[in-house]
Amino acid sequence: KDTSLPEDLQEVVAFISEQHGRTTQKEIRAKFPQSEAKVSLMIADLEKRGLVKKVKKGRGNIIILNETKENA
Repeated sequence: KDTSLPEDLQEVVAFISEQHGRTTQKEIRAKFPQSEAKVSLMIADLEKRGLVKKVKKGRGNIIILNETKENA
């Protein structure tokens, strides 16, 4: 477990992982009672850390967990 990751981000990563490594930004918002802006920032942060990638799909985004660094 990456302890340098803030707890809220760890929770988002754990949630995506439970969804077999992919979910939508909308589902993340439904699960975490955060504003749209906050969820966007959290995802951007995870993206910057190389933990997830965001794929545009229609009007929403699909968030995909990158393979864990242990596999690299």
